[in-house]
Amino acid sequence: MSQLRQIGQLTLAHLVNDIYAPVLMALQPVLITMYGYSYFQAALLPVTHSLVSSLLQPVFGHLADTRGLRVSVGLSIMLSGIGISLLGFIPDQYMVMLMCVLISAVGHASFHPGALCKVSALATGQSRGRLTSFFVVGGNMGMALGPIIAGIVLTSGGIPMVTILIIPAMLAAAVLYVKPIPDVCPAVKEKSEPGGEDWNPVKLLFAGSTLRAWVTFGAMTYFPTFLVLQGYPLIEATTLVSLMLVAGVIGQISGGILSDRIGRKKVVVITTVASIPPFVGILMTHGFVLILCMLLFGYLLWASFAVTIAMAHEQVPSQIGLISGLFLGIAMGAGGIGVSISGAIADQIGLMATLAVFPVLLVAASILFMMVKSPRLKKSPE
Repeated sequence: MSQLRQIGQLTLAHLVNDIYAPVLMALQPVLITMYGYSYFQAALLPVTHSLVSSLLQPVFGHLADTRGLRVSVGLSIMLSGIGISLLGFIPDQYMVMLMCVLISAVGHASFHPGALCKVSALATGQSRGRLTSFFVVGGNMGMALGPIIAGIVLTSGGIPMVTILIIPAMLAAAVLYVKPIPDVCPAVKEKSEPGGEDWNPVKLLFAGSTLRAWVTFGAMTYFPTFLVLQGYPLIEATTLVSLMLVAGVIGQISGGILSDRIGRKKVVVITTVASIPPFVGILMTHGFVLILCMLLFGYLLWASFAVTIAMAHEQVPSQIGLISGLFLGIAMGAGGIGVSISGAIADQIGLMATLAVFPVLLVAASILFMMVKSPRLKKSPE
């Protein structure tokens, strides 16, 4: 099987795996209005999924690196899908629903480190950025499609229809079973040379990625409200944010490809710095210029996302699983917590003043990325 075909399988698997978490967000109004759950009870389901998944990802990654733990990617997808689809049978049994959410979260958490180990094993120094970006974009597409699919399903038959969401997981798992990809994490089969790895750049990348995630999720969360307050109709506001995310997908792919040609650090630093003026432009302009700024901001900010993961993999190649869990789990989760902090600040000083702080976060992230030293790569034997 060709390299690209295997990456394609993993990208599709990532898309399917990441469909399920957003379903919990789409369930919120139905659980509250039709089943009588409180806002707290309904919100606890997606919060639990996010928290458990974020905390467990580096654990699964560390076990893969140090113990050779191999959690089947297909099994991970099945757990993600089973946990969510079972909610269709038990919408009136809250504690059982919470247990199902935990099952899905475990599947979601075990998928990312294991799948990225495979991506890293398939990728070479000349293609790591490109192939990693393809894989990460699969997850972005899943996150985008999840609410749409959930909306169609809930409109068709309510929560009981959620049970059919097991079908994508079954199909993806079947493809991976028929066309298996070796369960190899590079770090397990080959130890790195002493002194050949440096965690300090990874710490800088992690800190910068956390700040970037704060801005990313903040933009996705608060831009619709900001635009409505500026006089845009809700449908136009949400459409603009969707277009920004589409530009982000294009940015991730092109950023990964470009990093293979001119270097990862250059791409990360340049695109992060360059994303600051468009963000400011969004706050200060209207009409066509605002739309252009949103597209540029989405393209530039997302362009560095997969590249930072590839950089971290190259810095500490013996800890691929752990690093994958840290960057896709803890950093993203911490960024989400930052958005909550921004919300609390917005309650006190207003949304516009709060959004004006985000460029400062991007400046700090840019400085952290600038401080990262390039890894000492060792050429693979021919």
